[in-house]
Amino acid sequence: MNLNKLNSISSNKSPKRVGRGSASGSGKTSGRGHKGQKARSGGRVRPGFEGGQMPIQQRLPKFGFTSRKANLKCHIKIRDLEKLDTEIIDIDILKSKKIIKNKIQEVKVVLGGELTKSLKIKGLKFSKAAKEEILNKGGEIN
Repeated sequence: MNLNKLNSISSNKSPKRVGRGSASGSGKTSGRGHKGQKARSGGRVRPGFEGGQMPIQQRLPKFGFTSRKANLKCHIKIRDLEKLDTEIIDIDILKSKKIIKNKIQEVKVVLGGELTKSLKIKGLKFSKAAKEEILNKGGEIN
């Protein structure tokens, strides 16, 4: 069996014809039952409506939180700083080299990869391991 040899069975299915007499099986009330809101023309209930009972989306507790500050912070690994060929590394240089986005206001350096040269870093935050690695290689942190 191949996909190009499959026949589409229901692609040209004709719609259900309602209200064509009792012999058709969907005559008289046309599948709507007797009376009630859903039997009337235009009679539908909105999604989530439970007949006046408090809907489930209102009964359940709300939870969660999205911080608006999270978009302004980022982490960067030591291996990314090592690629830079500048003497002093700060947040403006990282933005100009397109390593971080322009909207970022706070950068934290974390340990990731090996460091082979000394770095002079200004105005960034550090993890303990990253700070030790930079200082062990003779780097400076301001």
